[in-house]
Amino acid sequence: MSYEFFIGLRYLSSRRKQKFTSIIGIISVLGVIIGVMALNVVLSVMGGFEEELRDKILGVSSHVVVLSYEGPMKDYEKIEKDALAFPGVAGASPFIYGQGMLASERNVSGTVVRGIDPKTAGSVTNIEQAVGRGILDSEGKKDRIPDERAARIGKELLGKLGVETASGKPAVLIGKELAANLGVVEGDEVSLVSPFGKMGPFGATAKVKKFEVVGIFDYGMIEYDSSISYVGLKDAMDFFDMNGQASGVEVKVNNIYAARTIGNELAASLGFPYYARNWEEVNKSLFKALRLERIAIAIFLGLIILVAALDIVSALTMVVMEKGRDIAILRAMGATRQGILKIFVIDGMIIGTVGTILGSLSGYGICYMLKTSETIRKLIPFDNNVYPISEFPVKIEPFYFLTVAICSLLICFIATLYPSFQASRKDPIEALRYE
Repeated sequence: MSYEFFIGLRYLSSRRKQKFTSIIGIISVLGVIIGVMALNVVLSVMGGFEEELRDKILGVSSHVVVLSYEGPMKDYEKIEKDALAFPGVAGASPFIYGQGMLASERNVSGTVVRGIDPKTAGSVTNIEQAVGRGILDSEGKKDRIPDERAARIGKELLGKLGVETASGKPAVLIGKELAANLGVVEGDEVSLVSPFGKMGPFGATAKVKKFEVVGIFDYGMIEYDSSISYVGLKDAMDFFDMNGQASGVEVKVNNIYAARTIGNELAASLGFPYYARNWEEVNKSLFKALRLERIAIAIFLGLIILVAALDIVSALTMVVMEKGRDIAILRAMGATRQGILKIFVIDGMIIGTVGTILGSLSGYGICYMLKTSETIRKLIPFDNNVYPISEFPVKIEPFYFLTVAICSLLICFIATLYPSFQASRKDPIEALRYE
């Protein structure tokens, strides 16, 4: 053990006349602990919220969408086959996108109509799990149902799309909130109305077609559950007069963070007039806002560590004032200015290191409890009508913990420099003159 470390450690232990200095040191440690802990917990919660929201969005939308500058695709089957053969692609499915109104005997509501291929739609989105959750929710069995079971149940019901029901009408799947707005349940009839009808002798007439509700899905996001309805691909072609064409092809990739690269390469291999849009591009504004919010919160909470660093400056300044005679004796015994500087830097870094380690451990403990304890998670309820989540999301990211620890130690180190430099500049003759 070097004499600098030994003396620095001794200076932190208080005697009776130095209790006030030790109290300031303890307050400094507590400040660093609280700052590091709060920053780690908030960053983990924000990361969990972003991940949860991303998973919800990608459950409805695919990772990549292949479209055509010329409008609807005639050769969508070939595009689907080429996409499936492309490296990094896990699934592909054609779709039709349109808008209309759903009318029941009780109410009318606007809807986004999506025509899907029931055989392949589950390979690019979480439609099967959403349909399964909708069935289980209607039976009061939604909680603690594995996604695999929900998908298995939903897949059976999804197969009814594109097939005439017993009543002779085509099938439609609607969202949980949309069904509540319309006042319909499984087995009821609804009328799908398109404003783009045919021209008649008295002008344009709306196109109306009756569908039977064969199921209700639940994505867990009111924005989707209140606006989307699914019909079979062929039924959508007929209703929107697509003449055997599709709006595009949805593609799922193995690595969501490679969606941009894979999408661009896929579009290049298909050639003009095809192009690709990825999930990051479509939701760019939302995720950019979330990242900026995380950065802003990190900066504000980082001020707690800065306040603790000022306490370290105060504590070390008082130690330097109290230890003026000791510093002079050390200098007279041959200690260098660098040695004196090291003593007080070590003092401050001990405070910073202890606070950072305890803050990181306590932050990890809180995050772990929030992530694993169902009782603690439900202490803070979330309204599904306002938030796209039902409980506290937490993502424990080691990189964030390491970054916070390094920044904390760096701030504490900078805080030690001024009082340590002042201690190293003390003249031993002046310090001992009045002793």
